[in-house]
Amino acid sequence: MSLQWFSNDFCQSVQQLANHIITSGYRYLLAFVLSLVISLGLTPVFRKMAIRLGMMDTPDSRRINLTPIPRGGGLSIIIAFFAVLWLLVWMQGTQLDFLLTTEKLGALSLASLLLAAVGFIDDYRGIPPLVKLIGQIAVASLLFVFGFRIEGIVVAFPPWLDYLVTVFWIVGAINAFNLIDGLDGLATGLALIAAIGLAGSVFFTGNSSSTLPYIVFAGACLGFLRYNFHPASVFLGDTGSMFLGMIIATLPLLTGSRKELMTSLGMPLLVMGVPIFDTFLAIWRRTVRHFLPQRILDQVRGSKEGKEGVMQPDKDHLHHRLLRRLMNNQRKVAITLYLLAVLFTFLGLGGVLMKNRAPGLFFLAFVTATIVVIRNFECIELFDTGKLISAGRMKRSRFLEIPLAISIDMILLCLCWFLAWFITIDEPISRMTVLQVLPIFVAPSFISLSISKIYRRIWSRAQIRDYIVLATAIILGAIVSLGIIWLWQGDRYHLIRFTFLFACTSILSLCFIRSLKECAVSFMQIFSRNVLTDQVTTKRILVYGGGLRLRGFLRELYSRKEAVIDNHRMILGILDDDPQLRGRLIAGYAVLGTGEEMEAIIDAEKVDEVVVTCVMSVEKQKDLSQRLRAKNVQATHWICDEVPL
Repeated sequence: MSLQWFSNDFCQSVQQLANHIITSGYRYLLAFVLSLVISLGLTPVFRKMAIRLGMMDTPDSRRINLTPIPRGGGLSIIIAFFAVLWLLVWMQGTQLDFLLTTEKLGALSLASLLLAAVGFIDDYRGIPPLVKLIGQIAVASLLFVFGFRIEGIVVAFPPWLDYLVTVFWIVGAINAFNLIDGLDGLATGLALIAAIGLAGSVFFTGNSSSTLPYIVFAGACLGFLRYNFHPASVFLGDTGSMFLGMIIATLPLLTGSRKELMTSLGMPLLVMGVPIFDTFLAIWRRTVRHFLPQRILDQVRGSKEGKEGVMQPDKDHLHHRLLRRLMNNQRKVAITLYLLAVLFTFLGLGGVLMKNRAPGLFFLAFVTATIVVIRNFECIELFDTGKLISAGRMKRSRFLEIPLAISIDMILLCLCWFLAWFITIDEPISRMTVLQVLPIFVAPSFISLSISKIYRRIWSRAQIRDYIVLATAIILGAIVSLGIIWLWQGDRYHLIRFTFLFACTSILSLCFIRSLKECAVSFMQIFSRNVLTDQVTTKRILVYGGGLRLRGFLRELYSRKEAVIDNHRMILGILDDDPQLRGRLIAGYAVLGTGEEMEAIIDAEKVDEVVVTCVMSVEKQKDLSQRLRAKNVQATHWICDEVPL
């Protein structure tokens, strides 16, 4: 009897589950098909409207299209999306979901209407970037007021901080899709992939009913992509591209909870990986170029177009770079970036499914992404940054330099104290401990640094003895601190360990921060060499002499302003008359051979110029000059010597 009861109950449960799946499946399928059909039907209508209103993307030096194409077609996506959602609300007689309530859907509709108005005006007449940004902030503020907030996803933010973070998140996503919309079908396809990925992440967390808005959004995007993929007959315009970014950023905030961090915040970051990466590069690139001297900027761009602002467009986005590599094949570029977005999406879904293994998965992805990132921006962003650093255009004031150095040192000393406490002392830090013990360690070290004239030294020209003085000052300060607190501390073993760790970390951090600029310059030089290798105008030079004068020549080559502006020279290697140096590296450059092998090396490396950086007799100079003249190679002698006035 019990077995029969169990069998009947089991069959009823299976039947109910099947009916629920079928009903839900029809509901989702209906929503997707409706939004797809509406978008397909409305896009040609708005295309004709744009043509009549004169909303055309005309070809210019920055745009890719070769013929005028109407813009503003993204209105079809907006109308299809909200028409289907409100239709479903009417058909059900209730709200769509306990998260997407009728009030929040109304707020989202109002915000989208305002953002579409800003975008439409920009597509029709054009508005200044600052005005457009103010409109985006107003829309994000409206969404915040109606409950679209990041609060609770990561930590419990105070209201003002939650407002700033939420507005930054929404406005950043809006501009990310606005910037990436420079290729046929790119922004629309990325939004479609993002919608599918977000729907999958919400479904896998057990909240299947919340996938409905993403499915509707995906159908609207797919319908528009029919006309937007290469060769495109209509563009999104700012009207559509900004809406795509707003929806991708806003809908996940509805599912925000600390238990669903990956779904509500991590997943949108990954599915927007391509637009976010492109936006990051654009801000970096435009900021650096804004501060570059005009002559260097003209050399970098190969044209004279005046200064660039952070909000001004350029032609160095990801899709522009891929277009140059793929011989202007827009289809291949779009598909390549689609595949990259799909990869990010699968990575995010893997993190949702494998919560315990997500950190390891993200670490591998981070390492891979770092390699890809460096390879992508070394030819433009890092090259331009190296020019900026080498040109010495970073504004400095002698009145601010010392206070800034003191402030940084004080912060580092405090951080080193906290680090030493957490490692050596297994006790929580109380407020009184910070107020009483921290100054006893930080103050003597700072006084010792000041007495040793650390802040009067020019660290860009520092030598080993300067760093020894700094280390000695820290050690003396730590010893004084140890003596002061010796009578207060009962556990002397922990006190000695604590003081030793504090001194070591302080020395390392203060030395590192002082050598940071020189390290950055060295890295920029490495990337500059990689970029110069592929340039036709680059002069390929050999340096004759691997002694101490070589270091002076390298410093002069990469630091003198005139050299930076006119520098198209790349060092291939070094010649030195000491045969034991063959194959060795000096300052990162290989010793290719001796002076007797110069002609063979010139032919093999296609050398344009030889720079002599060693002491050489007059007879040897004449002989070298004749040999180089016979090879049609220029020769210069870099002299750093003491001569009478």
